[in-house]
Amino acid sequence: MNFLSIAWKLYDSTMLLQISKIAIILIIGMVSVAVADSPAASRALAPLVRILTETNDPAVQLDVLRGMCEALQGRRNATAPEGWPAVHRKLVASSNAEIRAKTLQLSVLFGDPQALAALRQTANDPKAEISARRNALQTLIEKRPADLLPLLRKLIGDSAVRASVLRGLASYSDPQIPQYILEHYASFSDAEKADAIATLASRPTYALTLLEAMEKGRVPRRDLSAFTVRQLLTFQDKELTERLTKVWGTIRPPSAEKATLLAKYKAMVPPGALKKANRQHGRLLFSRTCASCHMLFGEGGKIGPDLTGSQRTNPEYLLTKLIDPSAVVARDYQMTVLTLKDGRVLNGLIKEENGKTLILQTPNEAVRLDKSDIEERQRSQQSMMPDGLLTPLSPTEVRDLIAYVSGVGQVPLPAPSPTPGK
Repeated sequence: MNFLSIAWKLYDSTMLLQISKIAIILIIGMVSVAVADSPAASRALAPLVRILTETNDPAVQLDVLRGMCEALQGRRNATAPEGWPAVHRKLVASSNAEIRAKTLQLSVLFGDPQALAALRQTANDPKAEISARRNALQTLIEKRPADLLPLLRKLIGDSAVRASVLRGLASYSDPQIPQYILEHYASFSDAEKADAIATLASRPTYALTLLEAMEKGRVPRRDLSAFTVRQLLTFQDKELTERLTKVWGTIRPPSAEKATLLAKYKAMVPPGALKKANRQHGRLLFSRTCASCHMLFGEGGKIGPDLTGSQRTNPEYLLTKLIDPSAVVARDYQMTVLTLKDGRVLNGLIKEENGKTLILQTPNEAVRLDKSDIEERQRSQQSMMPDGLLTPLSPTEVRDLIAYVSGVGQVPLPAPSPTPGK
């Protein structure tokens, strides 16, 4: 007897008088994650469909649907469990928006063309709730139907779903995509620009178009982070590397130069200069350069270590880590380079992995991948934090950044610059 059968018998027994029904459903959902990678996944999920058939409790329905979605996340196709069509008809009529959304998400995975059409309509509807549109679009991106690319092109001008669109475009190899992105680039927010750069850096041909735009001044040089520069170097493309060096500079100087660089930057941040530095501007630089990975004063990402309790009050220590972050790297922060069968290259940390899927954490997003889509995997001894983070910064910007990170307490962000013409 498998675990789901046992869980179902427990659910169906008088033990529910003593045990919370919701807790039982959560157990069943977690068990479904464990069995979902087996060839019998469809049969294994059948007891969950039986629960959905028999219950009218929205809380129970949500627990089961969430468990099924989690179990199957990362897949583009799956066989529908027995009884699913009837459950679909029942649940899409629910008054609960999340129940409807999860039901459609699963039906798309099970190959239902009507569910695909419904999600496409929601994603394209400017009057629909933003969260519903984003969820619908994300499901479509994961499914990647043949007619999705025209919809993504259309929606790149829609700020409500633009972040999802920019990330979704990375899945496609189309010579027109860089131009679509660059035409709108100036109107993007900082976060959207980071997503755009990540997509443009995912393929050598896209990257060449990006560097050409930088040469022409259409994209500021500072928008290309050191992390992205290192990813471009993994392509080992001579033309790309030469143009990158011309536009941005070099990312990892020889070891002998590290001491020279440290002396250079130390001269920029004497104690007197740090006291006069603009920590508000430093916080803005931190948000652009470091906050996607590191938390400081309770704000930022959780990819790298929390800097709040580190030796950040020592400017020399900070500079050493910034100049040579790969000198000492804990295993948890060693980078993995994935080359996908569709031509993309992704760099990041593997956060979760099972027999079927893995989650790669990049500075921009957590990318869940079907392992059958991976052509090659390389574990790097380098830190995910790249060399060259200080390269695009002026001496004043270096001082402001170090003053902010090494200072005491949070400071407000600077007031935004006025919009031209207003």
